[in-house]
Amino acid sequence: MPLLAAAGCAREDTLEVSVVGLSHKTADLSVRDRASISVPEVAARLTEAADSPGIAEALLLSTCNRSELYLVSNNGSRMAAEDAFARAHRLPLEEVRGHLYVHRNLDAVRHFCAVAAGIDSMVVGEHEIMAQIKQAVGLGKRAGTVKTTLGRLANKALAAGKRVRTETKLGEGFVSVASVAVGLAEEVFGDLANARLLLLGAGQNSELIAERLHAAGARSIIVSNRNYERARDLASRFDGQAVRFDDFPSELAKADIVIASTHAPHAVITAEQVRAVLRDRQRQPMFVIDLSVPRNVDPEVGQIHGVRLYDLDGLNQFLRTTREQRTSEVPRAQEIIEREAREFLVWMRSREIVPITLTILDAAEALRAEEMQAFLAETTNLTTRQERAVERLTRRLVHRLLRVPLDQLRELACTPEGAHNVEVVKSLFGVEVAAGAADPVEVEVDGDDLGEDDSEATDETSAKAG
Repeated sequence: MPLLAAAGCAREDTLEVSVVGLSHKTADLSVRDRASISVPEVAARLTEAADSPGIAEALLLSTCNRSELYLVSNNGSRMAAEDAFARAHRLPLEEVRGHLYVHRNLDAVRHFCAVAAGIDSMVVGEHEIMAQIKQAVGLGKRAGTVKTTLGRLANKALAAGKRVRTETKLGEGFVSVASVAVGLAEEVFGDLANARLLLLGAGQNSELIAERLHAAGARSIIVSNRNYERARDLASRFDGQAVRFDDFPSELAKADIVIASTHAPHAVITAEQVRAVLRDRQRQPMFVIDLSVPRNVDPEVGQIHGVRLYDLDGLNQFLRTTREQRTSEVPRAQEIIEREAREFLVWMRSREIVPITLTILDAAEALRAEEMQAFLAETTNLTTRQERAVERLTRRLVHRLLRVPLDQLRELACTPEGAHNVEVVKSLFGVEVAAGAADPVEVEVDGDDLGEDDSEATDETSAKAG
């Protein structure tokens, strides 16, 4: 009979971490447009993704260059992950399946760390992704779909990103959408002091762009936003001027450089508008950068004579040189990522094996005590001191017999085949662990405590086995 046949609790399958998504590496802008999810929609989409058997946690990371769904589930199959992605993005799976990648367990953790470090970004080493991850975690926590495991994973990914930027040169040069936009403008116009700039949007990207434009010498900055107060606040910080969003078309005719970075779900600058203002500009060229997803500038604008239009995909060509310089640092960054990813996997597998280890120890102690009682009932001539000596002997014997296999269990659980190894051990010992037996407190994502470990998951086990 298995050692733990009497443990009789409801079995909980081993949980796995996985990620399914598409990015600028696998999908062009038109596909990424359709997969884009605005901030107000995230909570409902997370609920839809998590509302299926086997999914315990879910996190959506939706940026200009990627749409990814991170999952904690007991079904890490590619099919289940793809179905969850299609459900969360309300897209027919057939439309996106060819663009999707799926990573599981250690590969998923490596991927998240690489994303946070900027290695997987269109602009290698860019910084904005860190804030975007923090925002995604906050939205997931409020939706109730980001809990202990994904919270801890986000901490680990952000810690990896911070280390990569601190310990390598990956973040040098043009490392953000904002810096690239300003670089393009300088390439075309040279000195920006005499260029008139129209900035559509007053969000984080727009603020970063305004800072860089001002630092590069721009003195004529017009900011337009649907929230006029935000536009006015941003413009005032850089000696610029704010205009109401309905009035920005009148500013197009005066603008040499137009940078669109709004959350509008449709084009706000049309080809018809641009053709009209070019007539008023007496054929003076116009430079347009569209940093929005979905696109805010009609792609047809790029076909108009006298207009140069760059969207996010078009930035790749400009970035090639600086990307090659920074990618020489990628091997060092990957070493950091590998260490951080494996530390997370150790933590995750330790959480799984704590209840297994404790159950094995409890069952072994119960058998020892039962046999000890039977022995004492049959042996009536032992002194109290002798009984205590036998008690100590049997306890030491049980613990010494189990120490090596339990230590091996901890190591095997942290290998790439850890989930399978844990199931083998559970089957071997007849372990059935109650659901929620090892649920620790939820991990907070805090910028001041990135990557800090909680108390060791194996402390209680070590104390009990020692």
